This record gives sequence, C-alpha cells and structure tokens, in this order.
Amino acid sequence: MVSVSQVAVGVLSVVIAVFFLYPPPPLSQRLLSWKQRGKQYLYNDLEVFYIDEAGSGKGTVFCLHGFPTSSYDWIKIMPSLKNQFARVVLVDFLGMGFSEKPEDYNYSIFDQADMVEKLAESLAISSTHILAHDMGDTVALELVARYKERRERSEKTGLVLTSLCLSNGGLFPGKYYPRVLQKILLIPVIGDIASRLSFFHLFRRRFGDIFGTKPTSEDFEDFYAALRYRDGNTVMPGILHYIKERSDNEDRWVYGSLKAAPIPVLMVYGPADPINPSPVFPDHFRKIAPQHKLVVLDKSIGHYPQWEDPDNTGRSYIEFIKGLKSTKPKH
Repeated sequence: MVSVSQVAVGVLSVVIAVFFLYPPPPLSQRLLSWKQRGKQYLYNDLEVFYIDEAGSGKGTVFCLHGFPTSSYDWIKIMPSLKNQFARVVLVDFLGMGFSEKPEDYNYSIFDQADMVEKLAESLAISSTHILAHDMGDTVALELVARYKERRERSEKTGLVLTSLCLSNGGLFPGKYYPRVLQKILLIPVIGDIASRLSFFHLFRRRFGDIFGTKPTSEDFEDFYAALRYRDGNTVMPGILHYIKERSDNEDRWVYGSLKAAPIPVLMVYGPADPINPSPVFPDHFRKIAPQHKLVVLDKSIGHYPQWEDPDNTGRSYIEFIKGLKSTKPKH
C-alpha cells in the first residue's frame, strides 16, 4: 500500500518537474518591436543587447537599467531623451533582458562596468551622460570611480562622463531593504532551486510590491517575458551578488563616487518605495551628498519612477541637463 509520504513525494516531484520544464512566455508585439530595434555586441564572447538611436539634440546619454528587468524600462521616456540628445544608447546587462545569460559566470558590478566601457568604445563614444536606475546606479558609480581616478592621474584616455542621473536604488548599505525573495535567492543551493520555480503570478505579486503606481497586466507580462528569455530566471542568484558588492565597496561607491563626484549629479526619487523608504533614503542622500540635486516625486510613485511617472521623471532629467548648459563656465 502506498503511504501518504510517498504520495506527497510523488506530487512534489511532479510539481517541481512542471516548474522546471515550464516554457518561457512568448514575446508580445511591443517587446518584440523593442528587440528588433537593437543589435548584439560581443563582449568576452557573450552577446550583449543594445539599442543605439539618433535624436534631435546634442550629446550622448547612456541608459543603465535595474534588476531584474532590462533596457525596456526606459521606453516611456525615450521620446524625451531623443528630443534632448543626439544619441541615446541603452544596454541590457549580462544575464538580463535580451543579452546572453550564462549560468556558469561570475556576475559582478565591475564586469558590467567593463562591458559598458567596451561597448562605448566600440560605438566610438568618447564622452557621455549617464542615466541609471537601481542596480544600474551602482554600475554608474563604478564608472564614476574610474573616471575620477583617470582625472587624478591626468590620463587622456577612457570614457569621459559629463553628468549622472540616478533613480531609486539601494545606494546606501544598511539603509535599504532587499525583498524576501531576493534574500532567498542569495541562499546557496536553495536560491538556485527557487530561481527555477518561476511562474507569472508569483512574479507579478512579488515584483508588483515595489511599485507605488501599479503597471498594467500587459506591462507585467512584458517584464516577465524579458526575464524568462534565455532562461534568465536561472541566473538571478548570481546577479544578486551585487548586494554584497555594495557593502564591500561602500567607501568606493558612496564616499568616493557619490559624495566626491567630479561631475553634476541628480537623484530622481519615488518615495513609495519599500526597498528605499522615505524619509530614510532622501534624508541620508542629503546628508551624504548635499551638493547634489534631489527631486522627490509624488507620494504615489515607487521604485520605478521612469515607468510609473515618465512625464515628471523625464521632465526633471531634461531640466537638469538644460541647467548644466546654462551654468557651464566660459573659458
């Protein structure tokens, strides 16, 4: 006679098998169109997805997205960016979006910064503005640290940074609160298993918690499809090691890059963000870097300002860029 425990093990095995073999969802027409706008750059024999589009303004802006999404995050403010800049470049970090997602890879902020610099070099971009969000904030701060070091050594080579705009990201160790699922994904073995037990409704529920103004069902489906593309859910534990990197490199990124940034910095902040709650985050930002500009959006805006409030996010950023030009010193 079959025991209850045997039945339970059998049912659990079937459930796990279903999750492991559950196919990724198809790309919507919106997401497919976004993918078709881009190209692939080969970095260390790995394909990196990027979009490089001409605008009607001046200068170049490089857009760096957050975890666990992709360059698609910026689609709503692309019109504003293309009106302001001559060139808008967006990239999917390794392991995310439409870039390659190897499982056996040492994902790190430093490597992602290397990739950005190499991509810029391949596109003949010598100077750029940086627009960043979430994990992209930390990659941007590493780029600032490198630029600052080159200036101190009076080097004439390397990517020149013109300005930096950050948005909701866990910049300050001890002052931000990763979600429970992120903590689970960081547990050895358990995280690897959990990353494979991925399905849309759980994703929508957990990911949706960080938004103040909720995306539509179609938006969530696009976020999820981009995540599952090339089995991206399986590499999330590796990518999430950036949380530890933030703590290990607090002096370099918070005090060296942000506090002592050699370029103008703007922070656009959505206060309905459970990861970086108000007033803890804005108060600490003002304490660390009072010289930088901080724009606090409406209380209903959460962790994704560029998606939840693209009009005010884009307007704040463009005003910041225009202000740089009006205050540029004359030689």
